[in-house]
Amino acid sequence: MTLRFKTGDRVVVAAPKDATTPAGLAAGIYANHVGTVTSLFADTAMPYPYEVTFDGGGSLCFTDQELIHESEFLLAKADLSFTPEVASRENDVVNHPAHYTWLPNGLEVIDITKHFGFVRGNALKYLFRADFKGRTVEDLKKARWYIDYEINQLEAEESR
Repeated sequence: MTLRFKTGDRVVVAAPKDATTPAGLAAGIYANHVGTVTSLFADTAMPYPYEVTFDGGGSLCFTDQELIHESEFLLAKADLSFTPEVASRENDVVNHPAHYTWLPNGLEVIDITKHFGFVRGNALKYLFRADFKGRTVEDLKKARWYIDYEINQLEAEESR
């Protein structure tokens, strides 16, 4: 059996497609809960190969279809009605602030933005952190400012 997730992956319980089955009811109760895959049961006949320990405590087993990577969830649900929990890493406000370290597998926002130059990197930075600083609209406006600045620079160069 090939598994999509591995131990340590940050996952979110997906909303069930069929809430009439026992598994669908369980997934419905835990829909949108964030946790970490703590055990795998691929080599057994167990129908639920992933044990997930939730950030708020407790654990439960799920199928492949009931889980999505936390990063996929955050990208697909940009208009969430709740703020997703930041990964439970130590929050070092200077070197590794939580609003930049929520990506999976230890990836930080700077690992992505450093490849785009100052202006585009800043636009990305504000987009990535928007839901985690408590000032979503302000951060989105800052991202837009950097994008508009870059467009104006490129248009000015083209007109020369």
